[in-house]
Amino acid sequence: MRGVADFDASVVSRVWRRQSLWSEAAQAAKRRIVRARRGLAVLTVIGAVAGTAAARLAGVAPAAGRALAIVAAVALLLAPVVARWASRDAVRAWTRLRSVSEALKAEVYRYLAGTAPFAGTDRDAVLLRRFDRLLDDAGDLAGHTLDVAPAERPLPPVSDVASYRAERVRRQVDDYLLPAARRAGRAAARIGYAAVALTVVAALLSATAGVLGDGLGLTAWVGVAAAVTTALTGYAATQRYEQQQIEYAHAADQLTRLCLTREAGQGWADDDVFVAEAERILALSNEGWMAKMIEDDGTAQS
Repeated sequence: MRGVADFDASVVSRVWRRQSLWSEAAQAAKRRIVRARRGLAVLTVIGAVAGTAAARLAGVAPAAGRALAIVAAVALLLAPVVARWASRDAVRAWTRLRSVSEALKAEVYRYLAGTAPFAGTDRDAVLLRRFDRLLDDAGDLAGHTLDVAPAERPLPPVSDVASYRAERVRRQVDDYLLPAARRAGRAAARIGYAAVALTVVAALLSATAGVLGDGLGLTAWVGVAAAVTTALTGYAATQRYEQQQIEYAHAADQLTRLCLTREAGQGWADDDVFVAEAERILALSNEGWMAKMIEDDGTAQS
């Protein structure tokens, strides 16, 4: 098996640079979607709060009531415009960009590790053929890469399966999958706590209005609390925090057990099979949550 210094670095370096370009394009697409989803949730909350406040102030402070009514109207008008940035088509484009990026990354790591299908003397030609096939299949997405620049970064320090296990598998577990699972879990918990708090507030307002009467207009604010709760839970649903936590943690566990089994000499001793299995787990993890993002996306369609 050849080491890092033995392969044509110009070929794999060019592929690695192109992978960075698709990765940056995918991240830019994701940022637009997340911003749109957050914006939609914020606009929904503003519309509900401002609309209710405008109605309550119409009699006692007409000028303030009119100003708040305008704010509510603008928020409701902007909501469908913002939602288009998080449409199913936008989500589909992002997930496909991410899929190409991850596929190219897998090819580079397998090439550097020197395992099949890159174990022969024609490894550069094989890499270029697979690279061309991936980009041909995603040709309709090439426009997304025009306005982004690839990150300047060296090739991964991988030259064999041992360094592949350390740099690809262990770092993927320790630096990405587990932190991502924890972040998703914390985000899901925060939104869950907020939704529970708002539900309690709505119940208290409703109970107070039932006991004391609705002279203070509390019933209207029950609807606002419900609208805010819906906006929060809707945002959480589109971000799929709970599902991401499960899938990231599961992939991390699978990869950890794969390495432990190999290191203990109880299986996965064949280098080609070990690397193929690690990449299969990573690919299934990525494809699983990305497919569910499209399938379960509840945002407005374009």
